Amino acid sequence: MKRIFKASFLFAEAWIYLGIARVMLVFMPFRKIAPLLGEKIYTDSTSFPSSIRPQRIRAAISRAASCAPWRTKCFEQALAGKLMLRYRRMSGVIFFGVNKSGAQLNAHAWLESEGVIITGAKGIEQFTVIARFKN
Repeated sequence: MKRIFKASFLFAEAWIYLGIARVMLVFMPFRKIAPLLGEKIYTDSTSFPSSIRPQRIRAAISRAASCAPWRTKCFEQALAGKLMLRYRRMSGVIFFGVNKSGAQLNAHAWLESEGVIITGAKGIEQFTVIARFKN
């Protein structure tokens, strides 16, 4: 029963943070959001031994994103995950990447914590990292 409550709480928390992230991305310029992402880093991130918490956060964000009535693409999910990690005083790195396919330029954001990719894992090998933010 306690485990179900924890999962429900994480789902609700992820759903609320996804909403907050969406509002921020609609109404705030990136230069105002960037300080919330953490310090910009210029070297590769280091992986740490994985605990169970990043995997639970990943599952909660995935479930909440599929139920949200607003847009919950990669940037919203990465920002929500970053806020959830910050609440738990956990370290995380948001990556921004680009990929040019034909005449189209695609962008992607993903979040990693303790060696676990929390959001945006699908297809990241196709993207060239252009920025990293770590707290």
